Amino acid sequence: MERNKHERNKRYGWLIFFAVLNWVAIALTIWKIDPDNMANFIFPGSYLPMGILVAGGIFWLLSILTLSSVRALRWTIGIVIFIYLRIWGLGSLLNGILILGLLVVWEVYLYRSKTKQV
Repeated sequence: MERNKHERNKRYGWLIFFAVLNWVAIALTIWKIDPDNMANFIFPGSYLPMGILVAGGIFWLLSILTLSSVRALRWTIGIVIFIYLRIWGLGSLLNGILILGLLVVWEVYLYRSKTKQV
């Protein structure tokens, strides 16, 4: 499959650098910081600093794997929503399947609408 000029000229070194840096920060946070200190940092029970770190790590990883920041952002939002549902005690297998189904249907819709325009 032929890549267009924009994809050939992209430099993925910075993406890999930021992904590794973010996952190292996540590992250090898990290793060094007590979860009780982080649970009520800004909003009670939100784990906001860890949520931001995990969202960033997932985003960088998915942007490398999918080669699309928009697609990575959509999937990151879905995964983070499911993680927060699990933290609040509302996340179940059914919720995970529903979120996954929404994301897959969204991808199919965008793919089909893109092929109809061309």
